[in-house]
Amino acid sequence: MNIVRTSLFESIDIKSHLLSRGLNPNTKGVYIDEESGDANFLLYNLSGQLVGYQKYNPNYPKISGAGRDARYYNYVSKEGNRSMLAVWGLHVYDPQSDILFVTEGIFDAVKIHNAGYPAIAILANDPAPLRGWLKTLNQIIIVISDNDAAGKRLNKYGDYHFTVQGAKDLGDLSQEEANEFIENIIETIIK
Repeated sequence: MNIVRTSLFESIDIKSHLLSRGLNPNTKGVYIDEESGDANFLLYNLSGQLVGYQKYNPNYPKISGAGRDARYYNYVSKEGNRSMLAVWGLHVYDPQSDILFVTEGIFDAVKIHNAGYPAIAILANDPAPLRGWLKTLNQIIIVISDNDAAGKRLNKYGDYHFTVQGAKDLGDLSQEEANEFIENIIETIIK
């Protein structure tokens, strides 16, 4: 499928857009191509190896099956016929922390990072391959999921799971709203 980007409006500046979504464009593991308008998020496996990337460009449509011409495009290396495990957010992962948040998307994890907590984004509709790793962690796994079928699957992998009410996902909230949501979760779990 070949998608041609056309618009009556000016293209969105990627750095300004990332800032509006709460992400500092100079964050470790994020590389900006200003000419194309792409933000590339580096994905690592659970041993710290770089195994892929997610390309994000808000100037493209959010559709499935459009490949590199979609708003989101993931590439993950393969071992044999299987994609390697890959997540975003390991640059703030703290194995000494009592908790780890798990989200579906990068901008959800960004809100959690900005609130001062570790989070990974799994970037997949099927979290089953991460089950073994999550079970080995000596941490409370808190899933923040979307209110959809993929979110319901992800909920099974957390010790606790929460869904944002009144918004599509955590990344759609302002940072203040996200902080309040996250602090309420922490208070609920610590009780």
